[in-house]
Amino acid sequence: MTDMNNPNHGGGYGNWPQQPQQPYPHPQQPPRHAPQHPYGYPVDDEAATTLLPPVPAFDDADATTLMSPVPAFEDAEATTLLPPVPALDDAAATTLLPPVRVSGAMPVAPPQHRGQPPVQQQPQPPQQPSRARHAAPAPQPAPRQAAPPVAGMPPAGMPAAAPPVDGAGFDPPTMTLKRPDAPAAPPYGSLPAQPTPLAAPTAAPGGRTGSPIIDPGLQPALITAGTAALLAGGAALGQVALALVVALLQLLTAAGWFRLNGMWPARQGILLAALAGLTADAAVLLVDSNGDAAAVVGTLGGFFLLVLVLQTFRPSDPKERFYALTVLGSATVVTALCTTLLLAEWVPAGVGAVALATLLAAAPLPGPKQLGPVLGLVAAVLLGLLVGAPVALGALAGLGALIGRRVAAYDFPSRFVHMTAGVALPLAVAAPLIWMATDLLAG
Repeated sequence: MTDMNNPNHGGGYGNWPQQPQQPYPHPQQPPRHAPQHPYGYPVDDEAATTLLPPVPAFDDADATTLMSPVPAFEDAEATTLLPPVPALDDAAATTLLPPVRVSGAMPVAPPQHRGQPPVQQQPQPPQQPSRARHAAPAPQPAPRQAAPPVAGMPPAGMPAAAPPVDGAGFDPPTMTLKRPDAPAAPPYGSLPAQPTPLAAPTAAPGGRTGSPIIDPGLQPALITAGTAALLAGGAALGQVALALVVALLQLLTAAGWFRLNGMWPARQGILLAALAGLTADAAVLLVDSNGDAAAVVGTLGGFFLLVLVLQTFRPSDPKERFYALTVLGSATVVTALCTTLLLAEWVPAGVGAVALATLLAAAPLPGPKQLGPVLGLVAAVLLGLLVGAPVALGALAGLGALIGRRVAAYDFPSRFVHMTAGVALPLAVAAPLIWMATDLLAG
């Protein structure tokens, strides 16, 4: 029978001559490292490697011809840039450490029974752990260095101290740290006291510098003079015509006062202050001549109480509430006091003195800045004397005009403030003074 798997025969189909097969000798014990051939047939190594080129001999000298020689390494040259290391002085390194004071006896070795020699353990050779056949050898442990001797303990190899008498207790070791004394003088010179820099002056809002007082110019003074002319014409026509011009003055005063104090838009506050002035005007027109002053005072007191109640129950910050109460209360007072023009007798002369003082104070006159207000006050007094009014009328009217104009110039006023408060305040401040000069002081 033909073996189809034998490589020496062309395996396949067909009739092949029968050859006697010799049994293979079976060795009783094959070698331990005998190579195992596939399918149990030997392979000819020479025939299997006929296609491989021969391998030339490897010359180490030729393979390393391109490598530069390595110079000898000398430690002295490699460490020339390193600074020398001074010897360490333990005494100098521990000067900042506090001294250590040890009190009490040191513990000794425990006593042994008499008659029994100390048991010494025989050093056991280290056991090598079993490792695999091809495993790397285990690293040898580094030799242990003897620990430095401790102060108060006997060195190695010396017998221990004699045990204490039975019944005597051990005194536990204690360590007391001593705080070093403060040096008499610092090792370094004391630093001189540094001067505290002065605080820089606070800049005005928006980075503005200079004086916060800006007087209204000539244009607001001209509008004030025109308003004074309207008041004089209304007084010539009667109480009702004068009341209409006074109401216009009160609206301008309320708007300018709130804007002057930085509360804008304060529509409710402006309406409330203007309403107080209009109510006072109506009250003066409705009552007789004997109760007109009481009508103004009663109206002013009632609206001031209303302002106090509204600001007290206002849901806001206490500081903001107090500021709003101050501004609203003062606006109510200034606006309502404009009604006193309805009570005065010399209204044309009084408002004329206000207009003259305001114009001269705002006029660009040569000389010092105070020349214009002084000339305005003098001109107001002379005007009162010329028309036959009371002596105090011109002086008080001119003084009120200058005060109102100065108030309208505070805290970097804007153009709007000059065109509202700068126009109305000279007349609003002078109104009660005119009434006092014509009725209270003249009577």
